[in-house]
Amino acid sequence: MEKKSCDKCIRWICGILFAAFAFCWLYFFQRELLWAENRFLFSDGNGLRIWMFNHHFVVSLALTLIALLLAIPGRLVLRFKKGLYACNYLLSAAFLGVITGYDGVNVFGQDLTVWIASGVFMFVLFLICKIVASVPKSDYNDRPRTLAGNLLIMSLLFCITSYLGNTDENLHRRLRMENLYEQGRYEDIFNYGRYEEESDPGIDLVRAKAMLAVEATPKGSEIGNMLFRYNISDPKALSKALKNMNNEQAYLASCLLDGNLKVFSDTINLEAYKTLPGYYMQALVIANDSAACAGFPKEFAESKAAYDSFCEALEPLERESLQFQANSTFINYHESYFWFFSFKK
Repeated sequence: MEKKSCDKCIRWICGILFAAFAFCWLYFFQRELLWAENRFLFSDGNGLRIWMFNHHFVVSLALTLIALLLAIPGRLVLRFKKGLYACNYLLSAAFLGVITGYDGVNVFGQDLTVWIASGVFMFVLFLICKIVASVPKSDYNDRPRTLAGNLLIMSLLFCITSYLGNTDENLHRRLRMENLYEQGRYEDIFNYGRYEEESDPGIDLVRAKAMLAVEATPKGSEIGNMLFRYNISDPKALSKALKNMNNEQAYLASCLLDGNLKVFSDTINLEAYKTLPGYYMQALVIANDSAACAGFPKEFAESKAAYDSFCEALEPLERESLQFQANSTFINYHESYFWFFSFKK
């Protein structure tokens, strides 16, 4: 009777532990990815797509339940007991990883190496557990050994799920930002990942599109106040994407990204602005544009003073490498166009 009670206790512990992990994995860590899969699988306006998007909690619970149910055939086929009982969740762990492998292009985005490595790992784990199960054991410290064995196997199963699933931080951030963009929540996009040092071309483009969508006069000119506040992973790729938009402000921003100040100053229509965006003014200061100086004397003077300060900070470093100069001036100037023009264009 005591052994049956202990076995039931282990089954409950494994079930609760796996259910908690599965729900947290789906509801918190893979939220954006499941939303993106939803968009990929169902067309716009599809009733099921809308329902699933608005009921992520229920979807996570349903998928958690499916994962738990997969432990039943695992228990019937694998037949692990006591200290190895957790190995019955092998199929459940694989299921969680497989359904969260979306890479932005394919629902099952795992490459061949991931499939092979996961398959080998699961087979080796199964084989080891079968060998351990066949070895006679004493009853000494039975309960602690049983609990420790199941916890070890559970931790390995969680690793399988994490390896099969997509844990690319930049992809998750981009998917989250795309979702916010669809909802028109541009301020949330600007705040999300504001101080992250890593980025990718997809993140850069979504953020730039949000800047162009913000209400401003002329329309889209807010990009001239915000673009260089953020780390840009690939200026050339972003510049190319902006040029393809057939948008005046996007084109001006692409000129700044290319460092092509002559084309920028020849293209910008200063008369369209009551107040010139900060980065536009900084670019015109570097170009020593006389029209900007005459049209916006106060703003030009302020930007000129900031540029002079930047040049003074660089003077003692002129014999150092560009990387050393960039690092030395990063803290005070990395959000200025002066710094980007000198080191990142």
